[in-house]
Amino acid sequence: MPMQKSRLHRLMHIAALLKENRYPNSETLVKEFRRIALEENLEISCGKKTILRDMKVLENEFNCPLAFDRGRNGYYLKHHGWDFIAPALLDENEILAAVIGARIAEEIFPAPLKNKIRNAVDYLLQSNNPEFLDSANMASLNILSGLYANLEPEIFMTLFRGWQNNLCVKISYADWQGELTERIIEPHTLVFFNNSWYTKAFCHLKNQPRTFSLLRIKQAKLLKYDDFTPKKEIIDSITPDDFLGFSKIHDVKLHAVKHSLERLKAAPLHSGQVIHDDGTVDIPAVAREVLFPFILSQEGNVKLLAPDTLKNELKEELQQMLADYCR
Repeated sequence: MPMQKSRLHRLMHIAALLKENRYPNSETLVKEFRRIALEENLEISCGKKTILRDMKVLENEFNCPLAFDRGRNGYYLKHHGWDFIAPALLDENEILAAVIGARIAEEIFPAPLKNKIRNAVDYLLQSNNPEFLDSANMASLNILSGLYANLEPEIFMTLFRGWQNNLCVKISYADWQGELTERIIEPHTLVFFNNSWYTKAFCHLKNQPRTFSLLRIKQAKLLKYDDFTPKKEIIDSITPDDFLGFSKIHDVKLHAVKHSLERLKAAPLHSGQVIHDDGTVDIPAVAREVLFPFILSQEGNVKLLAPDTLKNELKEELQQMLADYCR
């Protein structure tokens, strides 16, 4: 059962008194905890029966070599080789952050990493009993990441360890046509983007930074004796505006109805986009591969105004789609 914070505070204080040969007893401890409650605003006050239960907890759960000296009317340690290994004592905000983090990890990380994170939080909860768990149904905290494609756990963990320890990784990578190449990469980053995992790495084959989808990595081997120094310029290049490295069209202008404008506010096509009162949107730069799917998803509620060359490309694509359905 998770231990209440008030009990853990008491046990820590009792252990300190025992270590100092202060011979505490239930009466002196009741007075001491009342004093601490007033001076330090801690919910630590209790009665004699609670003190006796605390002593049993020290003996049974923490293997405390406890004994009672009737002459001194107090408890003492039969030997001082005992250490009180206190569980982590976290406040409710820290526990809440850990629990929410574990819920997110369950949705975006593949096994076994998500299991390790979940187990770490479960261990914290064994020794911490936050009040919010009495009423909160954490199963109803949902993260619909859309991570439905199954990553190979061994491949993900190999890349994870390479990133974590600054070690190169030898990979077999399939391009969009399925052709495989052998590469040695330095995984400077791990990125969860658009519901998929990527690494932006320095590729020894191309001698430049490249972005790799972990789904396209078919084999991965950690090179345990081949390390690298993380490059700040690669790490700093991770932004939503240019992550996948598509070529950009500059000075794009759209017009959108209200609910499509709300969509653009929630998920901008560029961090520097400007939405005007009349519904027009100025986008400094955006990739065709990003813009066209967005426009099509809005079902006619977004109109491409400029540039003309891009308008013509979209028109041709729409005509081809229409022709495919009219055959």
